[in-house]
Amino acid sequence: MPLVQSKNIPKVYLTTKEEMSRIVGHKIHHNCMAHGIRPDDITLEGAGERIIMLDNITSSENVGSIARSAAALGVTSYFLPKSSPHPFNRRALRVSMGYAHRLGIHVYKDIFETIAALKSAGYRVYAAEVTEDSTPLSSLHVSGKWVLLMGHEGQGIAQDILDLCDEIVSIEMQAGIKSFNVGVAASILMYSFVLKKQ
Repeated sequence: MPLVQSKNIPKVYLTTKEEMSRIVGHKIHHNCMAHGIRPDDITLEGAGERIIMLDNITSSENVGSIARSAAALGVTSYFLPKSSPHPFNRRALRVSMGYAHRLGIHVYKDIFETIAALKSAGYRVYAAEVTEDSTPLSSLHVSGKWVLLMGHEGQGIAQDILDLCDEIVSIEMQAGIKSFNVGVAASILMYSFVLKKQ
């Protein structure tokens, strides 16, 4: 209790673990839960120079994992479509260890309009995809303002979306290995982009 009292939290309720599990709807592992209000979405103009953008990622775990890596690596903004799980849903937030709150979140309606607007604002849009003409990550030159677009876990990024992007980048892998998990790939790419920024 001294730790809770030192944080000046306005309301604290004590109950049983069973009651918390009933309220939340799944098993509680850490004996605590919090209720919060999602912050308002950021505008495109307030996104900063480093953006991770998702195209129809369907797994809450991947959304949370990417949020955690983005926060750790200094990527400040997170763009997601309305069809993807929100980084503040309970499972994604748990996987992100709460670090999603360090990111500016922007939920977009139309990927084509959003990419066009980002390009008009001076961002270079990189799509992560394995194609015949993709640039190997080791030889990529990263611009000052960038967007990294990650695609659907199984289907990748559709060709009409790839056609809008400035460059396609892929991670070199051993022969016979098709791809990384999208959360792993995003982490590798974000780390490299932050280091390579000119």
